[in-house]
Amino acid sequence: MKFMFAAAMPLLAVACAPLPPLDTSAGLVGVADATSPVSTLQAGPAVTYRNRAVQEPGNWTDLNNAQGPGVE
Repeated sequence: MKFMFAAAMPLLAVACAPLPPLDTSAGLVGVADATSPVSTLQAGPAVTYRNRAVQEPGNWTDLNNAQGPGVE
């Protein structure tokens, strides 16, 4: 019981300590400004869509090589 009390006292002391004041510098307040637009990027899809017809399974090696990076 003494061991638990000795372990809990520092935690209790830290939990009851007052918090330091928040930093309200201009850099932090400017970032949180809600009047500025959220994004200047155009809305649109993030990826391109390529329509593929349903077909029988083919050679996986050829399919993987065709979809690899740098190959269109």
